[in-house]
Amino acid sequence: MSIVSCSVDGCDRPKSARGWCIKHYQRWYSTGSVADPIEHAVCGHCGGPTERKGDSGPHPRYCSGNCSSKASYFRRRDEIGNRRRAETAARPKPVITCKHCGDSTEARKSTTMFCSSRCATKFRRGNHDGTCSGESCHRTAEARGMCIVCWRRWARATGREANPAWDDNRRAHYHKRRAQKRGTQVEDLRPVDIYERDIWICGLCVTPVDPTSAWPDPMSPSLDHILPLSRGGTHTYENVQLAHLTCNVSKGNRIAA
Repeated sequence: MSIVSCSVDGCDRPKSARGWCIKHYQRWYSTGSVADPIEHAVCGHCGGPTERKGDSGPHPRYCSGNCSSKASYFRRRDEIGNRRRAETAARPKPVITCKHCGDSTEARKSTTMFCSSRCATKFRRGNHDGTCSGESCHRTAEARGMCIVCWRRWARATGREANPAWDDNRRAHYHKRRAQKRGTQVEDLRPVDIYERDIWICGLCVTPVDPTSAWPDPMSPSLDHILPLSRGGTHTYENVQLAHLTCNVSKGNRIAA
């Protein structure tokens, strides 16, 4: 009586079940295939290699329990998101009439009043006088009935917007604005240009000024008007100099000897 061999190519073991030997049958029962299993499979979440715990059996789908938990979480999240998007798409959208142009259009919410942001802007501009509600301000209103200047002042006072950094640009505008309010001669200048012109030497105490120090350090650099603005001085290169902050404050509006 001849022994029937396994039907897998290259295998001489006797047939046991389904035309395969016991080894290939167990491999098919465990993995679903009689092909030789690879040594490493790919993790379904991170893409790293996975290894079997024994010589037989299927490769795990994930390299660790952490990857398995993350993959399960993302799979559930995607399923819930897809279901909600499908429900939203199937839900009938309310039809609204634009308050500005009168056209009927579908909207996401029934409380929508305009068909587009352009219609909303035109409607708001056409239904107020366009003047800022700020005290003695005649600029055009932009938001909350205020112009952009008054709105920013209100936003900074209420904490909705942080004050900009006290940099060289803001410091230059501050000094220029002070001079403009007094109606004196004004030139566009930057404090740092004056500091470098004076070689970082204080014009009041004639001692060096540390360029790395910053306000409110008493020895930090500051811009001093030789003839104070309150006494008719100008905001020009000839009337400004570098001074320590403490020297500038101590001088006040006096004329240095």
